[in-house]
Amino acid sequence: MARALCTRCGLHPNTCVCEVCEQVDNRHRVIILQHPSEVGHSKGTVRVLQQCLTRLEVLVGESPESFSGQGLERLLTETRSGLLFPCADSQPVESNAAAQIDQWLVLDGTWRKAAKILHLNPQFRQLPCFHFAEPPASRYRIRKAPKAGQLSTAEAVAYLFTLTEPTTDTEPLLRAQDVLIRKRLAFVPDHHKTKDHEAPDPELPGSLTNY
Repeated sequence: MARALCTRCGLHPNTCVCEVCEQVDNRHRVIILQHPSEVGHSKGTVRVLQQCLTRLEVLVGESPESFSGQGLERLLTETRSGLLFPCADSQPVESNAAAQIDQWLVLDGTWRKAAKILHLNPQFRQLPCFHFAEPPASRYRIRKAPKAGQLSTAEAVAYLFTLTEPTTDTEPLLRAQDVLIRKRLAFVPDHHKTKDHEAPDPELPGSLTNY
């Protein structure tokens, strides 16, 4: 008999990580703008954020209409927002300007799809944009990063909090991601495993995004 799916994340117990997710009382609200192609993928780390963070919104879409229908405009008018995505005029999160931000927009998708969301929603460029000047090394070993400085969405949010609210314990996010990785790698035959498991492919779910 097939095992029942998790009632919280909808995934099979072999890939579910809900039981290891601990609550993280983040002060800044995070709004994840998730590309539709990322929804439901067992390699995605947004599900870790959904189970851990106390202040999180996940909006799935690509066009302005899709986000507007989920109340994004209202969320953006409630407080000062910043976009975590490298742009020509983006500032380091490590700068003093980030202290003025009360909630963060984070794009979830491959580099190309995240950039497409930004292209289709020029209103996001009116927000202050930020990037990491010195991002940590990624622990997301399910896929090899196409280039240095790329993080999974959970890692990006964890490091964002490390910089903007240093008293918040972000280790639960990284520990849950580590369990996700171990469970995914358990399905890979030993002779197929490498240090980074797979070659880079910016269009496959689970790829890393450069923040």
